[in-house]
Amino acid sequence: MATIKAEDVRIPRSAREAVAHHEDVVVLNRERPVFVIVHPDSQSQTASSPRRGRSLSAALSMLAQVGLPDPAFADDMESVLGTVGPTPGDPWAPS
Repeated sequence: MATIKAEDVRIPRSAREAVAHHEDVVVLNRERPVFVIVHPDSQSQTASSPRRGRSLSAALSMLAQVGLPDPAFADDMESVLGTVGPTPGDPWAPS
């Protein structure tokens, strides 16, 4: 677990009070959750909560069932790119 000093961050009073009452505080960035602040005594409760998503073995099993890639796909893409013309050197550069 990483540790930071309280003076390195600004935690609003309402968040400090909520954590003091053992309430989880969700930190949002652009309206999306990025962190959860929990009281240290509540850590054992959060550690035992079930994990989201699939296990690695389940994900690998799903990938094993997927069809093989089309061997002619690269040839098809080359013919498409040939009709479009040259591609930019940096496709992510501002236009």
